[in-house]
Amino acid sequence: MNDASSRQRGSTWPRRHEHLVALCAALLTAALCLLPFGASRAAAAAVSSTVRISLVGNEPAVSASGQAVIVSGTLTNTGSAAIDDPVVHLSINGERLLDTRSAANDWMSGKLDLPVQQVATGTTDPLAPGATTSFAVTIPGNKLKFSYGLASLPLAVTVTDGRTSSASGVRGTARSTLHQQNATVDSPLRLTVVIPLTLPADPDLFGPSGATRAAAWERAVGPDSRVQRLLDAFAGMPVAFAVDPELLDPPAAADDNVPSATPTPSGSSTSGTQQSDGSTSAQSTEGTEDATTAPNPTSTAAATSGDATTTGTASGTATGGSTGDESRTTTSESPSSSSSSSTAAPNSPAGRIATAVDGLAQRLAALDDPGSVWWLPADDPDLVALDAAGRDGQALLRRDLTRALPDTATDISTTRVVIPAGDTPRSIVTAATKRLAGDGREAIAVLPDRMLPAASAAATTATHRASGTSGVLTYDERLSRLFGASSTSPGTQTGRLLTQSLAIYQQSPGSSRSLAILAPRTGGANPTDLAARVGALETATWLQLRSGAQTVKSLRSAPRATLLTQPRKGTPYPTVPATAITVTELRDLDRSRRQLAALQSVLVGGDEVLPQRTQALDIIGSTRWRGSVARLASVADRDDAAVSAMLGKLSIRSSTINFFADSGDISVTIANDLNRPVHGVLLNLRPRKVFIQVTDAEKSVDVDAGAHAATRFHIKAVGAGTVPVDALLHAPDGAPLGPPGAPSQLKINVHPTSGWIMWVLGVLAALVLVIGLWRAVRRGPRAASEATPADEPTPEETIVDAGPGAPQPTDDEGTGDR
Repeated sequence: MNDASSRQRGSTWPRRHEHLVALCAALLTAALCLLPFGASRAAAAAVSSTVRISLVGNEPAVSASGQAVIVSGTLTNTGSAAIDDPVVHLSINGERLLDTRSAANDWMSGKLDLPVQQVATGTTDPLAPGATTSFAVTIPGNKLKFSYGLASLPLAVTVTDGRTSSASGVRGTARSTLHQQNATVDSPLRLTVVIPLTLPADPDLFGPSGATRAAAWERAVGPDSRVQRLLDAFAGMPVAFAVDPELLDPPAAADDNVPSATPTPSGSSTSGTQQSDGSTSAQSTEGTEDATTAPNPTSTAAATSGDATTTGTASGTATGGSTGDESRTTTSESPSSSSSSSTAAPNSPAGRIATAVDGLAQRLAALDDPGSVWWLPADDPDLVALDAAGRDGQALLRRDLTRALPDTATDISTTRVVIPAGDTPRSIVTAATKRLAGDGREAIAVLPDRMLPAASAAATTATHRASGTSGVLTYDERLSRLFGASSTSPGTQTGRLLTQSLAIYQQSPGSSRSLAILAPRTGGANPTDLAARVGALETATWLQLRSGAQTVKSLRSAPRATLLTQPRKGTPYPTVPATAITVTELRDLDRSRRQLAALQSVLVGGDEVLPQRTQALDIIGSTRWRGSVARLASVADRDDAAVSAMLGKLSIRSSTINFFADSGDISVTIANDLNRPVHGVLLNLRPRKVFIQVTDAEKSVDVDAGAHAATRFHIKAVGAGTVPVDALLHAPDGAPLGPPGAPSQLKINVHPTSGWIMWVLGVLAALVLVIGLWRAVRRGPRAASEATPADEPTPEETIVDAGPGAPQPTDDEGTGDR
C-alpha cells in the first residue's frame, strides 16, 4: 500500500452503513465499560497513585501487524506501605487512532478518555516503600493484529497490588502509545535533526593558566564530556552537528602577564648602569631618602663590565643596549626569557588541554559524514542581546561573525550556521549570515517555523531559500520541545514524538515535505535518551532522516520563502533565559581592548601573543551566559583585573629628589616586570608647579624583560619649593600605559643656587670682619721695649762658665787676657 494512511486495508464500506458502524461502536463501548478490569477506561483506573511508572520504551519502537512488542520500564513505590504483589497490566485501544496532533496531546494529557482492552500482564518483585524495580511485559503478536497502513494506538499501563480488578487495588497508571506500520511509504517526511555542540557556562574554562583551567577543559571536551557523549550516542546516525569553533580553539588564559619569548643564545651579561652623555644626573631615592646634586656638577660615567643581554623573541627581534641619553639597569635577578615550545608537556595544564582538544578534533574528523558538521560563529554570540547593547555590543558581534575558522575546523567542514537564541528579527538574522559568509562560504540560518507566514508553515517544508542567506532551515518548535525535553519516562517521550511525527505525515501523506527538529544547546535530555529517540524515528517508514550534508545540498534547490520581519507570537524554543551581559561589561571590554592594543605596540613580539589575549576578552558575548549573570560577572571582572595587572607591570618608581642646582639632570627609573622586553615606551614628565622647567619632557625608553631602565631629564630651577611631577607612560600613539588610576609622581625639592649662595658668602665675610675688629679692640696697643746700646760691654756677672771643654771667646770677642 503506497502513501500509507491510518485506514485499514480493504475498508471500503459504503456510506449507507456508516450509521450501523456508529451503532456497533456505541454498543461495544457500553459492553467494554461493563467488563472487568481488563476492558476498563484508562482514566477510571487512576484512583490511587503510590507507584511511579517510568517507561524505557517499546521493542520494537515501530512494529508490524501480528508482531510481539515488549514494553519495559521501572516501578517506584512512592507510598508508605509495601506492595506485596505488583502486577503490570498493558491495555490498548485498537479502534480509535491518534492520527492528529490534538488527539495525541489530549490522550497523553488525560483530556481524552478512551476505553482500552487488556492485552498482557506481568509481575515483579515486591516493592518496599521507596524501592524501585524493573519490568518487561510482552504483548503477544496475536493481540496486535491490525490492518492499518500506519497507526498510533493508545496504550495504558496500570499497576495493581495483586490481580484484583477493583479500583481500590490500582497503585498507579501511565499513558503511552504503540505504533504499527504495515505498508510502504513513497513520500516520507525528510527529517533533519540538529544537535548543537557548545561550551558550558563554566567560568573556570576562561580563567588563568593552571590545573583548574585544565580540569575545566577536560570536563568540557574530554572523553567524559557531554560533547563527547553526544558524539558517542549519535555515532553512525544521520544528524547535523552545529559546533562552536571555540571547542577546537580555546581562548587564551586570563593571565596577568604575557608569555615568555623563546630565548636566542647570547653572551653572558652583568649588572650595571650605562650612561651615554657626559652630564651628571641628580640621584633619586625611593621613599623619603634624599640625594643631593652638587651646584657645579662634573661629568661622571659608570661603565658596565659587560654588554647588555640581547633577548631574542619568536619573531627574531632583539633589544640592544641603551642609546642616546637613556641609561639601562639590568639586575642580576631579572628573569631571562624562557623557551615556549610548540608542544607542551602532556601532564602540564597546557598539555592536558591540548590533548582534550585534539581528541575532539579527531572525533569530528572521523565522522561518517564530516560535512554534517556546521560551524557556529566564533564563541556562539548572543545575536539579539549584542545587537541591542549599542555600539560596543554591535562591535563585539561583528568581530565574532567575521572571525575566521581555525585550520583544524576547515579541514573538517566549511559550512557555517546561525542559530539565534529566542525570537530574532529578520534584519539581525540576515545581517549575521551575510557577515558569516563573508569569505564566500555557505552560511545557513536555523530558525523557528514562526519566522514563516502561517500558510507557509502549514505546508510542512523545512528548507527554504531566503534573501541574505545561503538557505534557511525552519524547525518545528513543538516537535523539538518533545525531542529535547528531559523526562523521567523516556519511553513515553519517544512514543509521543513518534505519534506527533505520524500525525504531521497524515496531514498530507502523498506530498513531498520536510521537517526539522532542534536539540537545546545545554540541559534537556541526556545524550543516551536523545539518541534513543532518533533511533526510534529512524525506524519509522514515514520519516527519512537526512544528514547535515544532505540538508545543505537540498537548501540549494529549495523553494523561495520570505521571512517575516518578526516571528509570529508563540512560546520560543529552546527556552531562552534572560540575557546576562550588561552595557557596563561591554564598556569595560572596550577599554581593556584599547589597553592591550597600546601594550602590543611596544611589546617585543607583541603581535604574536597579544591578539589572542585580546580576542579572548570577547567571550563575554556568548549565548552560553544567558541565565548565568553571576558567572558572567565573575569572568568579566577577572579579565578586567588581569589586564590592569598586566599593564601595571610597566611602572615608574616614585621618588623624592633634593635638587641643589640652577640646572642639572634627574634620573627616573622604569620597571618592566613583563616576561618580554618593551621598546619605544614614551616617558613624559609634567610638573604641577612652575618652580622647574623640563627641557625635553618626553623620552623614548627600552626596557628588558624583568629589568629596570633609568632615563635622565634635564631640568632648570625657576624658584624654590617642592614640586610634584607626574610621570606618565604611554605608547607612541598616545595611549596610556602603566598601572590604571592616578599617575606615578615624583617630588622634587628645588633649591636654586643663584640667590642664596651670595647672601651666605656676604654674611660670612661680614662675620669675619666684625670678629677681627672686636679682637683688636679688646687687646689694646702693644708697649715699646728699651733699646740696649750696641757698644756697651756685657757685664761680667752675666757671663757663665760653661766648663773646661767649652770654647773660650777670643780677644776679638771682647774677653781680653787673664
